[in-house]
Amino acid sequence: MTESCGKCIPCRAGTVQMFNLLTKICDGRASRADLDLLIDLCDVVKNTSLCGLGMTAPNPVLSTLRYFRHEYMEHIDHKHCRAGVCACGNRPELAQIEIEVTA
Repeated sequence: MTESCGKCIPCRAGTVQMFNLLTKICDGRASRADLDLLIDLCDVVKNTSLCGLGMTAPNPVLSTLRYFRHEYMEHIDHKHCRAGVCACGNRPELAQIEIEVTA
């Protein structure tokens, strides 16, 4: 992660783990325990980071959880993306694109 100054672990490692959990949710591989872990992780990163990046990086996730939690639950419980943009059953070609980009 090149945006982090690297001084504190909550930001350096926490934002990466937040990304991994969000990817797992979008791919339809997450459980409710993963969602609980994401919420706890956002709280830790927000409250223990030393820089503005770490303090604010969780805000978009927490905001979407506040207003669109039902969509997170659809991804987890029904493997369904109502927007049709995630790889969880609706658009399997997106999963291949993710693999190619990250490989």
